[in-house]
Amino acid sequence: MVDMSMNKHRFVITFVAAAAVLVAGWTSPTASAQSAKVGAVEMRKLYEDFYKTKVAQRSFDESVAAYRRDYQQRVNDYNKLNEDYQKLREESNNPALTQEKRDQKAKQVQDKVLELRKSLEALKEFEQNSQQYLNDLRRRQNDAILKEILEAVRKKGRDGGYTVIVDSSGFGTAAGVPMAVYADEKLDFTDVILKELNANAPATLPASLGPGPGTLPSPSTTPRTPAPAPAP
Repeated sequence: MVDMSMNKHRFVITFVAAAAVLVAGWTSPTASAQSAKVGAVEMRKLYEDFYKTKVAQRSFDESVAAYRRDYQQRVNDYNKLNEDYQKLREESNNPALTQEKRDQKAKQVQDKVLELRKSLEALKEFEQNSQQYLNDLRRRQNDAILKEILEAVRKKGRDGGYTVIVDSSGFGTAAGVPMAVYADEKLDFTDVILKELNANAPATLPASLGPGPGTLPSPSTTPRTPAPAPAP
């Protein structure tokens, strides 16, 4: 059997070594590769083993369970209305009833149809709003947790004099975390590049350099189909 932990450590070592080479290229010509202090963290492990992640997951699961109970109760109420509708419909077609009674039942059937439609619309609205709420709740929880983790990593980078700290777990692709979770501000040469880009800028900007925002297609106004509710 292949020792996955050994392969994992080899990957981290290789990853950090490659980062050191890149950092050496970013620093000034007088700096050497030996002056670059590169660190690595496993963002996936930090996220999964952080106690606040477990607390947030428990809270989220409780919210989902409450939503499913409420949703199922609304479905049960709708089904009961539908049963009442079917019963009234049969009664309205009963030839043993007088015409007056059948007319009364027919009016009750019409009222029940309206009640069913309102119930179904309310059920769909509840489903959409709840799905949106749960999605927002999950996003807010994850954002807060990742922010706290990144702040801790970056503080360690500053306090420890690191040049760069990288995520060796590949967690960032799915979580929106950058590969370099910390980088010394001296490595940032944004202003240098921007100055080069604007070196030949005209004194007066032209009206247009080609297709602009006005030529972009309008966003779709087609309503989004609500996601199916989780099974109870």
